[in-house]
Amino acid sequence: MAKLAKVGSFCPNPACSDYEQLDGRIIRYGRTRAGVQRFKCLSCGRTFTATRGTIFYRRRTEDAEIVECLALLAEGSRISSVSRVKGHKEDTVAAWLTEAAEHVEAVENVLLSEFRISRGQLDGLWSYVKNKGEKKGHAETEASGQFFRSTMMDMDSRLRAGRGFGKSETEASAAVFRQLKERGHSDGPPPTVSDGWGGIREAMLEIFGKVPEYSGKGRPPSKKRPQPGWKYLQIIKQRDEKGNFLGTRRKAVHGSMRELDKIFGKSTAYIERSHLTMRTFSSRLTRKGIAFSKSIDMHKAAAALEDMYYNFIKPLKTLRLNADENSGLKWLPRTPAMAAGLTDHIWTLKEVFSMVVIEKQHSTG
Repeated sequence: MAKLAKVGSFCPNPACSDYEQLDGRIIRYGRTRAGVQRFKCLSCGRTFTATRGTIFYRRRTEDAEIVECLALLAEGSRISSVSRVKGHKEDTVAAWLTEAAEHVEAVENVLLSEFRISRGQLDGLWSYVKNKGEKKGHAETEASGQFFRSTMMDMDSRLRAGRGFGKSETEASAAVFRQLKERGHSDGPPPTVSDGWGGIREAMLEIFGKVPEYSGKGRPPSKKRPQPGWKYLQIIKQRDEKGNFLGTRRKAVHGSMRELDKIFGKSTAYIERSHLTMRTFSSRLTRKGIAFSKSIDMHKAAAALEDMYYNFIKPLKTLRLNADENSGLKWLPRTPAMAAGLTDHIWTLKEVFSMVVIEKQHSTG
């Protein structure tokens, strides 16, 4: 089972008998000429630096400078803007973002591996990649045009617990459910509420549905079917001929309306507000701008960094708690990850990128 650890708490030498053991015999062993802490494993005698296995390993740029550039990207700045302000080549900044995204996805997979959503809101947000596709006379391809980014949010903690991309909302929602299935929902979809778009139902059935066992009579079943215990509510917006909002109506797709009302309430406000945050937070998602991502890989990388920043680093006002009278503070800030019980403090980007994912624990030989 994968775990998170800080460099210096285990030996990274594959030939060592204590390889990747968190209780290995590691001591501090001076510093490099650049001032980076060194460590030594007493079992194998090999030395290694505090940046071994992180995105800072063997970089000529200082760690603080890389973190600051990534913070600007997480706050919605464009790669070209960071390049001009900080004086680094765009290719360099893009490489940092790509490697950072791979790292935060690995960290996210560890921290959310067993997280279960008690009640989730799912919605898709459209944006452009490379060009505006059919809207501006370009062909829609697998790498360009309009894309959907679907997000599953845990209503109780506001945690963005699942993320998926696709050319349609069905495809993007299926990617979200596939991700959740690999984490804490291998037995079925979490209780879900969404807007009235029907593709989410098909995505849920595709990922979690099962083909009934053959009873021995007639033609063997071949289509997947919903399973007992599923809970899915649609809140459908109603509009007049001019598009003015008139109200909503609720549709119980899976489960009874009484039970669904008790679980979800009567709106999808949390995920829709989160999408507004995304659009105002990141210039890549501005509706009528031209700052959209120019490649799908950068689009996904920026989303991964943004979600980690939102979940673990950026406190939300709606989650803050009243502070103790003797503390001298009025509020205790909290992040979604803190509200979800995944951590007990607000993280920093430096802390995120100083963590190393240990994929497998090896026994001492």
